[in-house]
Amino acid sequence: MSMNGKRRLLAGAAATGFALSALVPAATMAQDASAAPLPALPAPEKTTLNIGLSVTETSQFAAKLAEMAGFWSDLGITPTIAMFEGDGKTLQALQAGQLDIGFVGVSSAINSQVTDAPIVILSTNATILSDYLLAVPDVHNADELRGKCVAISTFGGTSNGSALLGLKAIGLSPADVVITEIGGQSARIAALEGGACQAAPTDASVAGELIDKGYNVLADLKEARLGWGRSGMAVTKEWLAANPNTALNALAATLRGQNYMWTNPEEAAAFYDEFNQLGDAEKAAGLIADFQEIGDRTMEWSDDAFANPREVLSIVNPDVAGVEISSAYDRSFLQQLRDLGYYEALGIPAE
Repeated sequence: MSMNGKRRLLAGAAATGFALSALVPAATMAQDASAAPLPALPAPEKTTLNIGLSVTETSQFAAKLAEMAGFWSDLGITPTIAMFEGDGKTLQALQAGQLDIGFVGVSSAINSQVTDAPIVILSTNATILSDYLLAVPDVHNADELRGKCVAISTFGGTSNGSALLGLKAIGLSPADVVITEIGGQSARIAALEGGACQAAPTDASVAGELIDKGYNVLADLKEARLGWGRSGMAVTKEWLAANPNTALNALAATLRGQNYMWTNPEEAAAFYDEFNQLGDAEKAAGLIADFQEIGDRTMEWSDDAFANPREVLSIVNPDVAGVEISSAYDRSFLQQLRDLGYYEALGIPAE
């Protein structure tokens, strides 16, 4: 079957107050590379789901890819997947009951433990940040950075986390430097160029240009591979108690979508190109390839993916320091899929 026959046509926005865009369910199912039959799952309590994504990046594409490839419909579930502007709005909709499932950074789950509507992470799409800790041309190593300014956006934010992990990677602690709120990435770069700060976390989209200007890479977080849960499937604890079979089926569909980016990267890239309306197949393919370096086919995590965000969050909210990270996640549903043979059927390598 041709790729055109597998891809779906764009549809109008769903008629809900929170949905910004949605795509029509796939008319035909894309095929996994593995021919192994998938294990049967218990019938879900709910067969229509409202799902929210906080970004359109590859780190949250698995659930949408599963919809586009027909994996949700294989399980008898019809999802409406809506786009939100960031974790905050996604979390708000999830806690208000507008969403059944939301994809957010694990920081949201940790913060929610001190609210009246705690959420729990059931899987993680990616637990590695891909930023660089860049320094001005006359700072070459940790010793030369000691005592100097490191620019971040805001305390408690992801850039704060990137800075923290970058410092850990080179053997420094936050007390060894002066971490300073500057603003967004452009403001951080301006602070470096103007001499107000000597280092800052930057993403790959701008790092190359700065390196060409003589800036130094002190830490590459993609290589350091220090845990940070940048995206995960979240549900409220109340919803999970009422819909355990739905949660298991939702994980199965998303796990299959996640792995499709490894087993069928060309088709996954075509779906991603369509989803984001990039109009650039080569760029889409590159983004899928990049995700393979930071994503995890198992969708599992180590505790530091939660412990590191908690450390950063506690800077602005001391109450978070006392949160048990295990209260913000539940590994049991992925373990059920593993025990049922779902991982083996999908050909997910043992780790």
